[in-house]
Amino acid sequence: MKKTFITFLLIILLTGSLFSQGIYIRAGGGYGLPIATASLGSKILYSDVNNVITNSTQSVTGSYGAGGNFNFAAGYKFNENFIFEIGTQYLMSNKYETYNRNIYTGYEDNVNTTTSAKAFFINPSFIFSAGFGKAAPYGRFGFIIGVPKISGSEISYYNGDGIDSVGSKWEYSKGISFGFQGAIGMNWKLTDKLDIYTELNYVSMTYYPGEYNLTKYVHSDGFTTTDNLPNMSLSQIKTLYKRKYDPSTVNIDSNQPQVALREATPFSSLSLQVGIRFTLWKKSQ
Repeated sequence: MKKTFITFLLIILLTGSLFSQGIYIRAGGGYGLPIATASLGSKILYSDVNNVITNSTQSVTGSYGAGGNFNFAAGYKFNENFIFEIGTQYLMSNKYETYNRNIYTGYEDNVNTTTSAKAFFINPSFIFSAGFGKAAPYGRFGFIIGVPKISGSEISYYNGDGIDSVGSKWEYSKGISFGFQGAIGMNWKLTDKLDIYTELNYVSMTYYPGEYNLTKYVHSDGFTTTDNLPNMSLSQIKTLYKRKYDPSTVNIDSNQPQVALREATPFSSLSLQVGIRFTLWKKSQ
């Protein structure tokens, strides 16, 4: 069975080289919705103003794969039906806000957090296309790999007689994200070399950050602002994430980064993509 499949695949490749070959580039963009979401935090509100109490808690779920994305790819057409493509994608995710707010008569005690992600991905894939007529349906299947960066900012403040606040920023980076990508779409032929494509694209991906870095930690009392980051120890600024570690040998020296178990972060999405495809070279016999 294995030999038969290999023989069949070789016949397809050789047939493609005899009849029609071509190289093209495509570029486009789209917007992704979150799929396979996970909890990214919560919104907690407690209010006690003039003896009127309000109390609520809401989970914030999402995926950092959701948001705007731009893509560029180059493909080789073995024939009108079988195509190999290497694509790249730049992602700017949605922003997610969480908070813990405590409101009382005369003052507030709040912590507000915002996170988002940016990423650059590479996506090798195979495309199976009908390849004929003004509108040709196709399916694309492959894997996707990249190194995202998740950024966050937090402001915590006490507002009574004055304003006492702490502002911080951090990043989750390093580590490699790996997943699978599939799409169904249509090529709409405009000329012999120029097409418009529309597709529904699905990405299944999980990211495991390799490290955490605190990049800003500023305190303000309403009159003066102090940058406390230079005075903090390395263990307060950096955390390394590992699959496993020996607790007796880590987190005992403030001059060394903290070590913690790695955690999964969702990057899956379902997006609508629109763009153009331009054939650079085509050979027919």
